[in-house]
Amino acid sequence: MNRNRWLGVCVVAAALAACGGGGGNSGTSPFGSGSGSGSTSGSNSGTVASNTAGSVILALSTSTISASQPATVTAVVKDASGAPIAGALVTFGLSGSSASIGQLSAGSAVTDARGQAVTTVAPANGANSGAAYVTASADTSAGTLTTKATFTVSATNVTLSSVAAAPTSISAYGSAAINIGVSGASTTSPVTLTISSTCASSGKAVISPATLTLTSSSGSVTYQDKACSATDRINVQVSGTSQQLSADLPVSAPSTQAIQYVSVDNPTICLFGTGCPSVANVKFKVVDSSGVGKSGVAVGFTLNASVLNAANLGSSAGTTDSNGEVSVAVSSMSTPTPLRVSATVTGSSPVISTVSNLLTISGGLPVAGLTDNHTGMSFAAEKYALNNGLDGDKSQITLRLTDRWGQPAIDGTSVTLVSDGGTVVPGNCATTGGSCSVNLLVSNPRPTNGRVHIVAYAAGQEYFVDGSGTGTVNGVKDGTETTDDVPVAVCLDKNENNTCDVSNGEFVIGPSPSTADPNAGNGSWDNTGAFARESRLMFFSRTDVVPRLYKYDPLQTNPCTNTPVDASYMTVSMGTAVRKFISFCVRDGNTSADAFGGNPIMSGSLVSIVASISTVTASIDNSPIPAVVAGPTVHTVVIKNASTTSPPTALASGGAADITFDMGGNKYTLLNAVIINP
Repeated sequence: MNRNRWLGVCVVAAALAACGGGGGNSGTSPFGSGSGSGSTSGSNSGTVASNTAGSVILALSTSTISASQPATVTAVVKDASGAPIAGALVTFGLSGSSASIGQLSAGSAVTDARGQAVTTVAPANGANSGAAYVTASADTSAGTLTTKATFTVSATNVTLSSVAAAPTSISAYGSAAINIGVSGASTTSPVTLTISSTCASSGKAVISPATLTLTSSSGSVTYQDKACSATDRINVQVSGTSQQLSADLPVSAPSTQAIQYVSVDNPTICLFGTGCPSVANVKFKVVDSSGVGKSGVAVGFTLNASVLNAANLGSSAGTTDSNGEVSVAVSSMSTPTPLRVSATVTGSSPVISTVSNLLTISGGLPVAGLTDNHTGMSFAAEKYALNNGLDGDKSQITLRLTDRWGQPAIDGTSVTLVSDGGTVVPGNCATTGGSCSVNLLVSNPRPTNGRVHIVAYAAGQEYFVDGSGTGTVNGVKDGTETTDDVPVAVCLDKNENNTCDVSNGEFVIGPSPSTADPNAGNGSWDNTGAFARESRLMFFSRTDVVPRLYKYDPLQTNPCTNTPVDASYMTVSMGTAVRKFISFCVRDGNTSADAFGGNPIMSGSLVSIVASISTVTASIDNSPIPAVVAGPTVHTVVIKNASTTSPPTALASGGAADITFDMGGNKYTLLNAVIINP
């Protein structure tokens, strides 16, 4: 070896050591200059290229590869100081006159924290041999650095000689051994095989292991059926080559054992055309004796309901999917009813069938009618007379909505409330199970007369009598069936005259007053859009002034008269009587409401009476004031003679009784309210 050649080897060795490159065999050969500005040198298992910006080192895990032994290709990128560069893009390639003998697992990679980028080189065809280069290129500020290393491909002189299943056919969910014969495999030249099948690819069989490395002339894998139910083709291929052999394994189909109900997406659906889901999808599953779903099974469907115009099936039959499942749609019609879907395996003997869980067709629109026995809305308040002086005093209002069959209106039906006093919170509510609630709060505006009018309304369906006139009893409006043509407008009746006075500012919702009479209907039956409604009178009762007493006359239409009580009306003469009675009406102190008959005192107020005569007792009824009041309340005072003789001894002298009103903590006592004479 001459001196110059020896210096070249030393330079390459020193560069490899400085860049951390892997060593190779003891022989070295120059590769010539790279595409960068620096020089390139290396060996079969490790090369380096460098310039002023850094270096690229390339190393192979083995320089001789085969189908069973590919090589890992590692490129290390470093900067000028020798520190690894992370995030650098490295491009790999194959070159040389025989470059087509190899194939790369990845043509490029990004360096990690150690400056390394990795790919794999394997034979393109295990039957060919030869040699080629692996190249690695990385961009630097001083140009592109490219280095390369040689590899050799050893021909795989392997032949697949046989593939056979034992046993040659299996029953459902059985297993078999797949025996494979090869020639040319040895401990120094192992052969890797891949085994697959049509059913294994679709999850209906398992081959274990799916990759097998042989160092002798034979080997086997296990085939386990998972409801293949067909003749399965098993393929064996020598990895890295086009060599393959196949064998067919007949697999018996499992017998159908049962059909099961699985689920329904909407267990409660609404009547068709009522604005909520009216279709439910019912799912069934056909299983075999192992409980595994069977695909391709024909199933027939029927409705288990005899109610006219109840529902339709989307299909009378279906076929199970790959999971053994099949669905059918149920769409509602015009009659609410519970029902089930029956599913039967077509042609099964004995019959294999089942039924779904209960499916309910329920909930139409609330009925809009002209009278209480036709309307589908009810209104209930926690109390009707609130404390006008207590800001925030509240009464919970509950609305209940019913369809024309007496069932709850569809969930989510929106109810809107409007009042001319206080605040309704919230201003609307959505029903659940046919009802929803809001609160009426005492707040401004407070009507001067303390009378608060409130109306609730919801879009509904006008009442009709099924089968009347020329109609048919079929759950739908037809012919000349009797209907309620409800008013087109919903109004607050502020002046309490039972009409909608647009000119008085009572118009709430409905048509323009210039185009239609808000008190009249539209002359046709409304399937949707008619307003079901309820209105109520509530009170903001005065608690800051003394209540007032008025004469009671049961013979009048309105027994609470407008005549205040006087001393003669409130006087009783006991004589020898056991007891005496006085009835009177109580209004709150709001005189502005007297034109309407007066307002009640606050709900929950306490009324009591105490007599000043030791020989009599006094009591008063209708206390506390009921929650449900519509005007002045009636109270009866009972004066009892304490004498035990019969007849009782007349009173020795007269006296009086005081009546006290406790209204939310405000107490007022009417002294000598009742005069008691002997």
